[in-house]
Amino acid sequence: MSKDKQSNPGLGSVWKFFSSVKLSFSLLLIMALTSIAGTLIPQKEPAAAYVRGFGEAGARFIHFLGLDDMYHAPWFVLIMALLAANLIICSLDRLPTSLKLMKKDPESDLKSMRRPKEKFTLPGVPGDNQDRLQGALAKLVGPVHQGDSKDGITLFAQKGAWSRLGVYVVHASVLVILIGALVGNFFGFAGNVNIAEGETVDQIMLDTRQPMKLGFSLKLNKFKITFYDSGMPSEYRSDVTFIKNGKPVKDVVMIVNDPAEFEGIDFYQASYGTTPKWLEVKYTHGHKSYDVKLPYQRWKELPDGGFAGVSVFRENVRMGQMYQGPAARILYRADAKGETKELSAFRAGAKFARKGPVNFEIIKAVSVPYSGISVKYDPGVWFIWVGCTMMVVGFFIAFYFAHRKVWLRLTETGKGRTRVEIAGATNKNRPGLSRLLTRLAVELKDQPQEAE
Repeated sequence: MSKDKQSNPGLGSVWKFFSSVKLSFSLLLIMALTSIAGTLIPQKEPAAAYVRGFGEAGARFIHFLGLDDMYHAPWFVLIMALLAANLIICSLDRLPTSLKLMKKDPESDLKSMRRPKEKFTLPGVPGDNQDRLQGALAKLVGPVHQGDSKDGITLFAQKGAWSRLGVYVVHASVLVILIGALVGNFFGFAGNVNIAEGETVDQIMLDTRQPMKLGFSLKLNKFKITFYDSGMPSEYRSDVTFIKNGKPVKDVVMIVNDPAEFEGIDFYQASYGTTPKWLEVKYTHGHKSYDVKLPYQRWKELPDGGFAGVSVFRENVRMGQMYQGPAARILYRADAKGETKELSAFRAGAKFARKGPVNFEIIKAVSVPYSGISVKYDPGVWFIWVGCTMMVVGFFIAFYFAHRKVWLRLTETGKGRTRVEIAGATNKNRPGLSRLLTRLAVELKDQPQEAE
């Protein structure tokens, strides 16, 4: 790559830009700030919610920048792509130097001993002390290499050369996490569904307000809630059966913070409540009246051939001094292919003027508990787990290991003693190297240090 950069200045400028640590810092800062915005601004809400919360101008601004679905916005994906390119090029730019240092021939290091940090003498000539000193150096540092010169004997050992790869493990972990985020954003989904006790559903409502078929069904067999003495709910649970191809496949119990999993999709107990099951109404068409049970959000054929169903029901509606009680919106068709009309229904006997030939009056409402279930599918989650594990390992290597080199020089003093000089070098954590050299000196000395 270096030859290409020299022959193509433009490529060299681009390479220098993407290999900049300042670019890494800037991109990470931008991602942090935009993530804060994504936390403060509700995501994937209806347009009306942004108008209510931020005004028309603010809502238009949020929609224009894609802040209502920020993590899928093209500019956010671009930032992640730039960060990925920055990490890759930073690694490619610096990795050859690191590998060169890791693979450096120890023989060349023998000739480049650093300034001694420890000095002392031992009885005997260098040859008498060499084996013991070499053994101690091998024990504390690693394999020993020897070089002889007219000045004496030089011993060299090193350890932790592989630790130079720690930073690249961190770089790779960030890339894996970014890949996981992109996979989750583009191939995953999140939504919710409310299931009445005894009912079966096969689709959910996505966060984007679009329905989606699951490819299997969920049946809520039973919903149970328990309360503290204060009246606050202590636990609510759903007994659910997953049904595939019309056959029960898996029975699970869902409680808060204990989700269920089926075909890679996670189901969380999120909320609860009651929902109408059916309304008993007095149906009047012309001069004839019938008592009918209308299902909630489903059609039912009426005695005179029409069709009706309950779309919305409220147990208690207050309309000033005029009315207080149950109210419903009834969908009605005169026949199977007729025009759908939406009619209001109130408690039987309420003093409201009847409009039109068709009228519904509420006699009785039967409700059943429902379980609110959050649904999430994230195929990128395993990438993120692997990336986070790699990051922990990379930081552990980067912070707790170092590439350390140690030299021992043995020279004859001319008085029947050997002068020992200990030197070292490291790419980080110099206090740790100093402690290592001191420990080595203590191991090597067999008597108090003598003045030279």
